[in-house]
Amino acid sequence: MNISRWLPIGVLATASLFTFGRLSPTRAGTFDNVEVNTDNFIAVAAPFGEKKHQLLIIEQLSDRRPCWSESGSNPVVVEPLLLNFDFTGICGRSTDSNGYSIRMSDQDLGLDYILRVVERKGELVLVGTNTRNRNAPPIEIGRTGGISDGFMKIVLDPGWRFTRRMYQGRALGHIYLTIDSDAPATPAVSTSPQTQPEAPLREFDFTRPGAGTPSPANSQPLPPPPAPASLAPEDIVPTTPPLEESIPEEESPATRPQTPPPPPAPAPDSNRGIPVFVVPTK
Repeated sequence: MNISRWLPIGVLATASLFTFGRLSPTRAGTFDNVEVNTDNFIAVAAPFGEKKHQLLIIEQLSDRRPCWSESGSNPVVVEPLLLNFDFTGICGRSTDSNGYSIRMSDQDLGLDYILRVVERKGELVLVGTNTRNRNAPPIEIGRTGGISDGFMKIVLDPGWRFTRRMYQGRALGHIYLTIDSDAPATPAVSTSPQTQPEAPLREFDFTRPGAGTPSPANSQPLPPPPAPASLAPEDIVPTTPPLEESIPEEESPATRPQTPPPPPAPAPDSNRGIPVFVVPTK
């Protein structure tokens, strides 16, 4: 049996559960259902990931080839034979909330509940979980009666059966897990403010050890950072970029430092006579 061929389908089906599995309230209110031959259906706990399972519903559409086989008990091991051939028109399979949902007391609960396979007390249990109210109790639908490797049959609890969704008199491929009893009462969500605990809760701190980050519960004002040490003049880095020199080889007249010119030499006086040295005579 080629189980690895089936696993990618299960992973994609799980991802689509949170994206395309929702229907508008208008459409959900118009669906009806019709009874089917339950011998043509089987609910299977299909493995995916590491020790996880999800619901798989297989339908026998034609008697040309069997779509699955069963062996053993507690749990019943299922071999999905449809993996070994092209099952188009022979077998049908539903892998997510697009293909199945819960119907209780003629009410479609596909908008409020998702179907999950969980492990409890040595067996796998198919339960419906309310996604809108965590206080709502889960709905148990079936169980495997034990745990083994591979695919296992989910035996529906008394009162549960398969039905098919109908829309305006037309049968659809969507399968209901149906029971005639009412849905469990959903407790109202409390809106009163919750009482704060006496001691503040500690939050997880994911910083590396020794990083010095205090937890929120024991945080204290941090001391101011120490003043920077005085820098020597040669350590000071100017923050203003220097002026760009246009002439690197020599200074331009505009930027050359100006020195005061020397005082002009006195002009010769034309009215002043040439000095005459008089030598006295005896």
